[in-house]
Amino acid sequence: MTLQERLRETLALPDDDGPYGRALQMLLEDATAAGVSDVHLNPTLDGLEVLYRRDGVLQAQGLIERARAERMIGKVKVLAGLLTYRRDVPQDGQIPAADAGGRSDVRVSLFPTVHGEKAVLRFFLHDEEQFDLDRLGYSPSVAGGIRAAARKPDGVILLTGPSGSGKTTTIYALLREIARPEGGLRRNVVTIEDPVEHAIPGITQTQINPAVGLTFAAALRSLLRQDPQVILVGEIRDRETAHVAMEAGLTGHLVISTIHSGTAAGVAVRLLEMGVEPHVMTASLSCILAQRLARRPSGAGRQVISELLVMDDDLRRVLADNPTRARFDEAARSRGMVSLSEDAARLVASKRLAPEEATRVLG
Repeated sequence: MTLQERLRETLALPDDDGPYGRALQMLLEDATAAGVSDVHLNPTLDGLEVLYRRDGVLQAQGLIERARAERMIGKVKVLAGLLTYRRDVPQDGQIPAADAGGRSDVRVSLFPTVHGEKAVLRFFLHDEEQFDLDRLGYSPSVAGGIRAAARKPDGVILLTGPSGSGKTTTIYALLREIARPEGGLRRNVVTIEDPVEHAIPGITQTQINPAVGLTFAAALRSLLRQDPQVILVGEIRDRETAHVAMEAGLTGHLVISTIHSGTAAGVAVRLLEMGVEPHVMTASLSCILAQRLARRPSGAGRQVISELLVMDDDLRRVLADNPTRARFDEAARSRGMVSLSEDAARLVASKRLAPEEATRVLG
């Protein structure tokens, strides 16, 4: 029996809340067993389309009839602790592992559309082994470069890539290494996240709450009075956060964050466009890691494609001249940066990536 047939059979039971809870539980368990990273419940004219994202690719699984779509989304909201009566604004919440089959927390994002609310459910497995830099598939030079930057007492490490490119996994793997005591000593590590996706022993984690004024920028400003040594800022979304993060990297703190951009060189130029002073950025920026995830030829799991831009004096001089993306990218490659396309070519040559998959991911 297909997933759609099982959902239809369950939802056809007596019209109370029970069938919707059982149907959602069935969906979560099926998705977890299938190794799915995301479930999309997409409203259409015909009903609620169910799609699974597996290894970075969306696949249609079935359709929940339109008459039952709103009740199904309502059940998602209840489990995620969201406002059931608001259908006109985006909402974000989380379904605890205990309510989602016991193996994974599920982050829930709701977004209003012309046909109803769309829900995206993202799974976070409690698997400590995934947060290991040596298991993520980076080349030795990239892994070594990230580790070298993380050992410094200050500076800024930035990661970029689209949603689902593995940035969170990389950051948590890096934080686990940083938080590990050495010689009985450990660093004071604090995170500011939206949301906290995984608990890491030995560090302090905080979730922002914009509704009460606890934004990334506000939390970061207050946190600097708490004597942190290492700070994770979940995402640089605005000019204020960018300024505070870069200034923190100048004053004895190691700052790790993410920012949306296409390439490593694009990140540096975007920060200039956001108004970060060139002298602040050149003095604080340590490295930028851009990455994508691609399916392995064997079909088991995904392979990371990456480029690591490590700042040096020559690149700082170029950056101080407010360069274009193309010029800064050319300067970085002349200083040894292996681009995303070059890393993909390396993986294709070693049979770890199919040529058509590299084209699909990188364009």
